[in-house]
Amino acid sequence: MKLPWRLPLLLDGATGTQLKAAGMPEFVCPEQWILDNPDKLTDLQRCYIDAGCDVLYTPTFGANRIRLSGYGIGEKADEINRRLAWLTCRLAESEKSRQLLTAGCIAPTGLKPAPWGDTSFSTFEQVFWEQASALQDAGVDMLVCETMTSLTEARAALIAARNTGLPVIVTLTVDKEGKTLSGARFLPAVITLQSLGAAAVGLNCSVGIAGMAEQIAEALPHASVPLVAKPSAMGEDGEMSPARFADKMKPLLEAGAVIVGGCCGTTPEHIAMLRGMLDRHPIIVPREIDSNACAVDSEAFFLTEDIEFSEPITCDSDLADRLIEAEEWSNAALIHIGIPDDIDKLLEFGGMSRIPLAIHTDSAILLDDTLRRFPGRLIVDSLCEIDKPLLEDIAARYGAVVF
Repeated sequence: MKLPWRLPLLLDGATGTQLKAAGMPEFVCPEQWILDNPDKLTDLQRCYIDAGCDVLYTPTFGANRIRLSGYGIGEKADEINRRLAWLTCRLAESEKSRQLLTAGCIAPTGLKPAPWGDTSFSTFEQVFWEQASALQDAGVDMLVCETMTSLTEARAALIAARNTGLPVIVTLTVDKEGKTLSGARFLPAVITLQSLGAAAVGLNCSVGIAGMAEQIAEALPHASVPLVAKPSAMGEDGEMSPARFADKMKPLLEAGAVIVGGCCGTTPEHIAMLRGMLDRHPIIVPREIDSNACAVDSEAFFLTEDIEFSEPITCDSDLADRLIEAEEWSNAALIHIGIPDDIDKLLEFGGMSRIPLAIHTDSAILLDDTLRRFPGRLIVDSLCEIDKPLLEDIAARYGAVVF
C-alpha cells in the first residue's frame, strides 16, 4: 500500500529518553507509567507539534503482549494499546490548524524465531495482530514497525499489520557493519519488505548518521517505496546538539531519505532544526524500478531473463553443501518442498545461498507456509502442480516472483 500523503514527512523525536528526563523512573513499565501520568506524554507531544512534526508516534513501543507480560500485565495488551493510542490521537485531532498524522508504534518482542529460537512465526503474527488491531481501533492513521532486529520478525509484524488495511512503515536497526542483530542487511530487507506491501522502509536508531546515509544511498536505486531515516542524537562524542544533528542529517536527505525524524536522545529542539532544513531541501521521490530482484536476509539478487534452475534440491541436513554445489552450474537453486519439516531446513540453511532461491512444491499449503515464513524474497517455480490462479495468488500475497 502506498502512502496517501505528500512527501516529505517529518516524524517526531524520542519518547522514552524525554519521559525519563520528565521524571519517569528506571525499571518501571513505561506504558503503565504513561497511563498514570498522561499529561507528561501530552506535554511532550505538544512540544513536537510546535516543533513542526507531521507525524506523532503512539507511546506503544513496548506494548505488545510479550513485553507487557514481563511486568505481569500481558493480558491487558489490547486495553493498554487502545488507551495509549487514544492519548496521541486525541491530541492530534485537537490541532485544527494543520493536518497531523498518527502512527501506531509496534516493536520487537525480544524473542527469537524458530528454528533459531523457540517462538513460532504464528506466535509473532498473533502478537503483532493483537497490537495492530487495537491501534487501528484507537484511530491511528498508519502503523510503524520500528527497531526491528530480524527480518523474520519484521515480516511477521508487517504481515499482521497490513491486515488492518492501514499503510505500514517498517524500520530496522543495524550495526556498524550494516547488519541487524540476526545478520540481515538493509538492501535485502528493502527488497523483501517493499514486495511484501510495506508503504515505506528504513532505519531507526542504528549506526551513526553517516553509516545510515550509506545504507540509504545503496538502497535508493532499488527502492520503489519511500525511504525512512530516524537516527539517534548520540554520536561518538556524546549527544549531538540540535544544530549539529540537523547538519549531520543533510547527507541522509541527499542519499534519498524522504521520511525523517529522531530516535534516542532527540528533543523537540532537534526536530525543530530538522523542520527548517527539510523545508529547504529538494526531495528525492520514489521511482519506478525493475522489481525482479530476490533476496535472502544477507544478500540481494538481481534477476535476468536467463534464469537457469538447478536440479531439484532436497531439504535435509546436507542442504548447505548442495546450495554451494548449485552455484557452480546454475544461477538459481531450485528447492523441493515436500513435507513441513523441509521448510524448517530451508529456514535454517537458505540464508547461506549466494544465488536466488526458487521453490518447487505441489502443495498450496506448503507453498503458502514457505513464502510466509522465509526471511527474504523467493522465486516460485511456475511448473508447480498447483492451479495457476491459486499459485499466482499465493505468490502475490507474499511478494514472490513467479518464473
